[in-house]
Amino acid sequence: MRHPVHRRQAIAGLSLAVALVPSATLAHHSFSSEFDVQRPVTVEGLVTKSQFVNPHSWIYLDVKNQDGSTTNWGFEFGSPGILEARHITKADVRAGTRVRITGFRSRNTGPYGYAQTVVLGDGRNIPIGSAPDAPPVRQAR
Repeated sequence: MRHPVHRRQAIAGLSLAVALVPSATLAHHSFSSEFDVQRPVTVEGLVTKSQFVNPHSWIYLDVKNQDGSTTNWGFEFGSPGILEARHITKADVRAGTRVRITGFRSRNTGPYGYAQTVVLGDGRNIPIGSAPDAPPVRQAR
């Protein structure tokens, strides 16, 4: 039988280890901390880059402004697993593909946002947002 001191040391060591391991839940941000529900946005442009990475995928697209200049927008998508479940592959959003995204702008007012839906080059209109605290999906038009 173990000595009580060893058991206490083992419990203390295990507790310390658990406390030092970062929790994915704590590290994950909420929708409302980064995006503004009062600033809906719809943009259309050509994909310049896509990243299917956890915890969120990203898509970047060049959008023509009214003055003729171009702004590169970045949108947070769902996780790779969510995109796969909704039948979106990297080939669907490869560089040069025209897409239309509906979502919400970032709170920092830069050209970034949270994507709720994407209309792909083949016409599919797919809900892609996966944040549990995001507003209900608005369909892109």
